[in-house]
Amino acid sequence: MQIILGDPVHRLAITVTALLTLLGLTAWAPGTATAESVVRSGNQLMLVMDASGSMREPAADGEPKIDAAKKALGSLIDGLPDDQQVGLRVYGGKVEGGSSTTACTDSERLVGLGADNRDQLRDAVADYTPFGATPIGYALQQAGKDLGPEGRRSIVLVSDGEPTCSPDPCEVAEQLSDNGIELTIDVVGFDVSSKARETLRCIADKGHGTYVDADDAESLLEGLKAAQVRASRPFDLTGEPIKGTPTATDAPRISTGQYLDTIPVDGPLTYRFERSAPGTTLHLGALFQGSAGSAGNGLRLAVSAQQDGQTTSCDSGSAFGNGIGARAPLHFGSSTSWKSSADSPCNTADELVVEIEPTVGGDAIAQRPLQLMVYEEPAVKSTSGLPPAPATPTWETMEPAADPREDVVPGTSISNAPVVKPGTISADINPGERQVFAVPVGWGENLQAQLDTTLTPAVVKAAAVGSDIKVKVLSPMLGEDTVSLSGKEPADWTSGPLVGVRDAPKPYRTGAMSQTVSWLNRGAPGITAKAAALPGLRYVQVQYDVRGDDANLPYTLSLATRQSGETTAPDYTATKGLSAPAASSRLVTRPTPSEATDAQGPGSGSGFPWTATALGGAGLLALAAATALVLRARRTV
Repeated sequence: MQIILGDPVHRLAITVTALLTLLGLTAWAPGTATAESVVRSGNQLMLVMDASGSMREPAADGEPKIDAAKKALGSLIDGLPDDQQVGLRVYGGKVEGGSSTTACTDSERLVGLGADNRDQLRDAVADYTPFGATPIGYALQQAGKDLGPEGRRSIVLVSDGEPTCSPDPCEVAEQLSDNGIELTIDVVGFDVSSKARETLRCIADKGHGTYVDADDAESLLEGLKAAQVRASRPFDLTGEPIKGTPTATDAPRISTGQYLDTIPVDGPLTYRFERSAPGTTLHLGALFQGSAGSAGNGLRLAVSAQQDGQTTSCDSGSAFGNGIGARAPLHFGSSTSWKSSADSPCNTADELVVEIEPTVGGDAIAQRPLQLMVYEEPAVKSTSGLPPAPATPTWETMEPAADPREDVVPGTSISNAPVVKPGTISADINPGERQVFAVPVGWGENLQAQLDTTLTPAVVKAAAVGSDIKVKVLSPMLGEDTVSLSGKEPADWTSGPLVGVRDAPKPYRTGAMSQTVSWLNRGAPGITAKAAALPGLRYVQVQYDVRGDDANLPYTLSLATRQSGETTAPDYTATKGLSAPAASSRLVTRPTPSEATDAQGPGSGSGFPWTATALGGAGLLALAAATALVLRARRTV
């Protein structure tokens, strides 16, 4: 949803972008952790290892599975970031195999969660001995208790066989999510049968995680490292905790920045925005967790002005989202109006009132975290010297670089997206995963992002109706900034349905292109043009919609900014405390992100953006340690 108020010359404009996404998270239930407690708690990881009797058997390479597991665990422990909170639980390690009550409750926490427990972990691994049954469901229940009911939590499950006991582990994974634990369950299947693989994939799906196959010590280590890196990512919603009120009387004030609140059960969240100077532009964005499978659970945002004891409704809009399976793609609706006259209270009032509330039938998203993004743009002295709004850009042919950069860790959301300069990145992605990169885009520029990969037999086998590889571009305030190329794709693209491909391997090329950035785009028709009214970081999202099988997909992402229009920037009025937007701006985040790194090779910056509160020491250390691991640690096909 985008709302712009005023006329193109004399205006106080309010731009609102609402983004609905699951972000790979599980459901939130009423009464669970608040936004503040979630964002301030570090992600915690519980390793759940198979100690059943079958671990004594040889793996595909002839080495006993238990020996391979010990090697992989030892290497993983040695490489853990210092601040990573991790614990270890095993199942089937004490009671002889069978279906007795004692065998089916045979799970022991060997090492509790902690960041100073590496020696304990090594000792536990050395004593790790296979013996009994395979009570996966019970072990997951206990791991959920180990992690507690609040904050970002992860389980990495390693198993070499089917569960031999009740409860059903798929049902347990679903219950953990329904009980409000913000939980991800990643699963590594170690030399498993096709029947066991089906069950383990079900656990990963219900736990909103990923499944990886391993058949020897090296591939097991790769799977564990990939899961650990995902577990160490910071929480996806970022900002300063704030509590909106039901009415404007005692509502908290907001200014440029990011805020975290909780969606109410009923009634609005109300905030007050006090303009810094006449003629400034207010840009608002809302980021929250949608509800899978429901199009009726959304948010309504309304802006009003209060002046001389009168309340004037300025504009409003709603956003809804749909779900696909356990995850949802990005969904947002948009509407824009320039309907207020220059002397309207919406343009002249010193203070505006912002209200956010669930739409009718929005019970499913109540009590979930909400990220509010606020940016106040300085006033423009005059628009007479600005170039007209540019035409829709056309695609220019791209070829991947021969030496793509391989050390960029893709982000899971805008909060941890690495900032990269144009060039080519080599990465890979797992089924159901979403990855995000940030690219600086300035006035008069547009962005092209092209994905090249090869559809292997494993990918083709995993693809079903609805499967796709999607690339899109989002604006700094998360508006849809992707030019529609439907029906007029570049001639060298090979994009299309993943199903029905007979010859594999087969080259596959797709991509996305943003609109050209221009201040006057805010008055142009079309929602994607309006999203390109500000320079700043564009977020390139790669989403791999293949579910139900393990089909890791290596790819290259070529990024290029094109000068598609005049570079004239508006002549902004200098206003204390306000910053004019620029190509490298992450408009709502302070401090400014570090200098971008070159996608073709090392740059002077870190390549990792700073965020408001979520990227504490543990998150940054985990990301830095993951750089050399994650891209090559994922198992390739």
